[in-house]
Amino acid sequence: MHASVLRYIDQVARLGSIRRAASVLNVASSAVNRQILKLEADMGTPLFERVGNGVRPTAAGDYVIRHARETLARWQTIQTEITELSGDVHGEVRIVSIPAPIVRILPRAIEATSRLHPHITFRVIDAAPADHAEEMRARRPDVAILFIDRRHSGYDVAARIRLRLGAIMHPGHPLATRKELTLTECAAYPVAMLSDPWLLNAAAEAEFIHSGAQFRSVLLTNSLPMTKEVMRAGIGLGFFTPAGFVEELKAGELVHVPLVEQELQQSEIGLLIHRERQSWPAVRAVTSSLIEEFASLEKDVTALEMAKRRT
Repeated sequence: MHASVLRYIDQVARLGSIRRAASVLNVASSAVNRQILKLEADMGTPLFERVGNGVRPTAAGDYVIRHARETLARWQTIQTEITELSGDVHGEVRIVSIPAPIVRILPRAIEATSRLHPHITFRVIDAAPADHAEEMRARRPDVAILFIDRRHSGYDVAARIRLRLGAIMHPGHPLATRKELTLTECAAYPVAMLSDPWLLNAAAEAEFIHSGAQFRSVLLTNSLPMTKEVMRAGIGLGFFTPAGFVEELKAGELVHVPLVEQELQQSEIGLLIHRERQSWPAVRAVTSSLIEEFASLEKDVTALEMAKRRT
């Protein structure tokens, strides 16, 4: 069977929808449907059963899907072996990340990887936490840098760093000298919020039921750089781990004060690698650089925490 047909079958089976598969494959839905119908006609049996807005494999379809995946995996292995023989690594690496690592971890890792392997290209998706589920469910990314708050099927954790969520603010802010803060104490001042504050919403809702407090957002945006500038100007404080602010914290331009709420004290950012693609040379190369950057970030964050304890 032609390679494109194998990819079509694989994606349709994974996503349960010809339309969604076509979107992932960046081809027209009619093209995917036409190829599947032709294959079904050639084999004399349906491979997918049309149900509602989607499809599901028939018994015959299960056999073909297994064959398609085995063939695609073997073909990728052959390509990998040929690439390694030449010593010249090519390929695109698709990376999904929460905003903070895009500020520091990813640029450094991409720079280090590109110096060694200039023919590797990168597709980086700055996804809000609410959008991660669809990306990960479809297993589109080769690499993901996300908060580890659930099990992502099909991915292995190659590195992780434990970070504490806190209020980040201008050093002249009235709360900047505190050792720890509650969300209620922070709510007395203007805040700058990312448009999807993930688990902060649940923690704030639970606490504010008792305290009666409420955030007053001076800024709501999906831009981390914009939020950073608002905090640097002293207009409002924001809620983040130190991951995307290491240089500003080192320079004393911003201050990070940990939050005391139990559910916010231990956040882990993980480096997740697609289990079936982790041996691909391009993925392996960028993974190596990212692991080094995770270690570097952990070292810097530890140094900042120790310096704060001494003050």
